[in-house]
Order: sequence, then structure tokens, then C-alpha cells
Amino acid sequence: MKRTFLLSSLLLGLAFGTMAQSPSYFKNFKPLADSLSGIYHIPSSVILAVAFIESGGGTSGVAKNLHNHFGIVGDCQYTLTHYKSRYRYFPTIRDSYLGFCNLIASKKFYPTMLSSNDPKLWLRKIAATGYAADANQWIETVYGVILKNRL
Repeated sequence: MKRTFLLSSLLLGLAFGTMAQSPSYFKNFKPLADSLSGIYHIPSSVILAVAFIESGGGTSGVAKNLHNHFGIVGDCQYTLTHYKSRYRYFPTIRDSYLGFCNLIASKKFYPTMLSSNDPKLWLRKIAATGYAADANQWIETVYGVILKNRL
């Protein structure tokens, strides 16, 4: 219970503590998210809000050092600066966005969601795959970013 509360507080802090930077984050990455949404049929709002939350608005160490805006776990294989992490390294931020879309496209639920534009339903399906430690809090936090920023 205490761990869940701490995680919830951290997620809310990330979501709302970096809101001052959110307009520039969304402005910078909306064209990429829109483009990938057209290809993968994942709502752009979901792509952007998940990236924003998971990267702390692009300010987290994983986002800066590994270009990983989605907290995707994997073999880091990044030795140029000897940055060790359990998170996957991407050569570019664009590759991170592609990695997220490919990850979602590989899930069993994906074919059934292609006709849906409901961001909350997408978030529920993504969370159900184990993407977030506290699925309910993660869904509400990401959805809150979507609403607050009118994504």
C-alpha cells in the first residue's frame, strides 16, 4: 500500500510538475506522433501523453542519455559514455517513438483496437499488458495529461 502511494505520488509529480514544459514538448513531438498515428492507428494523444509521462517531459536521464521516451526496458548496449541502464537505448528519439509503436503493434489486443480512437480504452489495453507498475494510477495520470493539454 505504501509503495503504491509513493509510486502514485511520483507519477502525479511527473505529470504535473513538468507541465510548465509540456507545451514545448507537445509542440516538438506532435508531428512525429501524428505521423506514426497515421501508420499504426494508435491515437496521437496516447503516443504523446505516454512519452511525456514516461520521459518526464523529455527531462529524465533515460530520455536524455538513451533517447528512450517510453521507459522501454531492454538491452541497453550503450557504451559510449558507459551509461548503464536496464532501459533500452535508441539512436534517436524518433527511434524511441517507433519502438513504442512497434511494441504496441506486437500485442495481442492491437488488431482489435485499430478502429478505436478512444484514448482511455487504448491506455487500459496497454496497461493490461503490464506496461505500468500501477496500472490504474498510470491510466489516470496519462489520461489527465491528455485532457489537460487537449491532445
